[in-house]
Amino acid sequence: YLLLRGKGKNLSRWEATNEGLDKVSNKLESAISRWVGKRIQKAYPKAMELIRKEEEAEKGKVFAAGCGFYKIVLLFFVGAFLGDITETIFCRITAGVWMSRSSVVWGPFSIVWGLAIALVTAMLYKYKDKSDSFVFIIGTLLGGAYEYLCSVFTEIVFGKVFWDYSEIPFNLGGRINLLYCFFWGIAAVVWFKKIYPHISAWIEKIPMLTGKVLTWFLIIFMVCNVAVSCIALVRYDERGKGVVAENSIQKWADEHYDDAKMEKIYPNAKATE
Repeated sequence: YLLLRGKGKNLSRWEATNEGLDKVSNKLESAISRWVGKRIQKAYPKAMELIRKEEEAEKGKVFAAGCGFYKIVLLFFVGAFLGDITETIFCRITAGVWMSRSSVVWGPFSIVWGLAIALVTAMLYKYKDKSDSFVFIIGTLLGGAYEYLCSVFTEIVFGKVFWDYSEIPFNLGGRINLLYCFFWGIAAVVWFKKIYPHISAWIEKIPMLTGKVLTWFLIIFMVCNVAVSCIALVRYDERGKGVVAENSIQKWADEHYDDAKMEKIYPNAKATE
């Protein structure tokens, strides 16, 4: 006040005092910030861990952070493997027999489940923390629509029906049914609330370079796997229609993937007219 009125003396001493007060204020501000930070970290450890991961991701220290390309690709493989195992066990319990539920000729991978996990994670990632009922309803609707489209696609492209729900009540053209749509909804809840957090954390622990190399290796492997599977399935359908092998690819498919082997890999595949 004295300075503003122009009546202060020893201006340099006033300025030095002001600088001293600024230093005290800054130290007090830092102390309060540290104390509040510790209290927040203690009260909300999960939130602080998420913030830490986001900060590290921005610095490029966390592999496949958030819901990006590498995370979705690896989730596809995890979903494809777990889906195949789950269906195999389910068939054993309900039908009493062990049967292959794989979509490809190399390894226990269900493409339907893999794509389902990858797509539902990409589409619903921002809603993963919403209520169980919300995730269940969305999962039921999206799962039913997805399964129906997969059924149409495989029938048109490969001339085969890989599942038929005609004998189950409330079915739609034998492609989907209400009970299994509910299963999709339950799977969505279990995935986001129970399984995804653990798998996501496990993926993010992979070293950056190792994760990228592994992801691209798996992509190349699955592209080749799908290509060979498509050749084998198309030739399987052709043999059923009496088409004789003419080129080297058809002969190769007949030699390595004959009807007996294809029936073992795809026991439920039925030819369409």
